[in-house]
Amino acid sequence: MNRIEELRKKLIKKTREKVEEKYSGEEEHIIRAVNALQDLDEIFNLLSEHCAEWYSSHFPELGRALQNPEAFLKLIYFVGEKEKFSEKAIADIIKEPATAKLVIEKAKKSMGSKIPETAMAEIKMLALNALNIREQRNSLEKFLTEEMQKKAPNFSQICGSVLGAKMLKEAGSLRRLALMPSSTIQILGAKKAFFRHVKNPNAKTPKYGLLFQHPMVKQASFENKGKLARSLAGKISIAIKMDFFGKKEIAKELQKGLDERAKQLQKQK
Repeated sequence: MNRIEELRKKLIKKTREKVEEKYSGEEEHIIRAVNALQDLDEIFNLLSEHCAEWYSSHFPELGRALQNPEAFLKLIYFVGEKEKFSEKAIADIIKEPATAKLVIEKAKKSMGSKIPETAMAEIKMLALNALNIREQRNSLEKFLTEEMQKKAPNFSQICGSVLGAKMLKEAGSLRRLALMPSSTIQILGAKKAFFRHVKNPNAKTPKYGLLFQHPMVKQASFENKGKLARSLAGKISIAIKMDFFGKKEIAKELQKGLDERAKQLQKQK
């Protein structure tokens, strides 16, 4: 009976150590932050959409004249009614003179209807909430950038801090990511597509997962996206292994090789 009790205590101790290890590391804070950031992006987009749709009954031309959602929301909150749009009123919000002039012209000729003060107050509150969400999102992105550069400098420089944090979240830990082959890194985040391919061999094999969000892959031509994603995954694999095992700075060297590969693929078109 004593041996069973002793074994039970050892198991509890081991479990406690595992839990403490999981929740005490810096990686846990990075994963929590990137989860919150993704949710904040969704909330911001939703609030912005509702705000824009509601305000469009009053000034429908503004959305076509101004593509910057943050500036759009600031105009609604700080200026409000289209009759109040003037060079002075929008000067601190729209810095480009040509865009500012276009917005004022659209406001003067707008076909939108008048809007009650109570409705405008609610729209302004929606705009303010969306702006506050964006501010919190920017603060989280800054935190992620700083933490990723401290924890995995090579990886974050090659991949980008936010995308790197998303990949870290998908892998579960820096150690798991460092032990992954580049082929797994390439399709990280493409679980649905991968299992669809496993169930149905006729379905297309995924060429990339989260790496689709990388600027170089986004800008590549359709036929080169998969090839560049494979090269990028290889460089990321080296970078993350160096961060976890070696602590040597090789990001510039890896980026140079990646740029050369992108140019090579571009010439092959």
